[in-house]
Amino acid sequence: MQRQTVTVLAVEKRQSQSGKAFWRVRTDAGTYFAWDAALAEQLTPGTTAVVSINGSSDYPKIVAVHEAPEPPSETTSTPAASELSQRDRLICKQVALKAAVELAGPGSSADQVLTTAETFYAWLASA
Repeated sequence: MQRQTVTVLAVEKRQSQSGKAFWRVRTDAGTYFAWDAALAEQLTPGTTAVVSINGSSDYPKIVAVHEAPEPPSETTSTPAASELSQRDRLICKQVALKAAVELAGPGSSADQVLTTAETFYAWLASA
């Protein structure tokens, strides 16, 4: 098992062929999988976390989420992404997705739109 500090870019709920729910977690360090809903809830896009990873190199599995070390505090007038309320994060996600859909060209794939939305969300959450 290995511990790694990652920045979560996106968390997508999926379903296995057998019907069991799992989550695909895209991070700045790669893509991981989580099979526990409680773990997936702790992985919010735009946040940094220390995770324990187990599993094969093809399907690395997140088995634990630990608090990330606090970065040096900066005095700002706007709250950091981790200080945003759940409602504010949801609003930012909706705004980012709407903007990505509006900017998508004809023939854009869903993955392209979601990638653009994730980029917009990360920008909104850091502003």
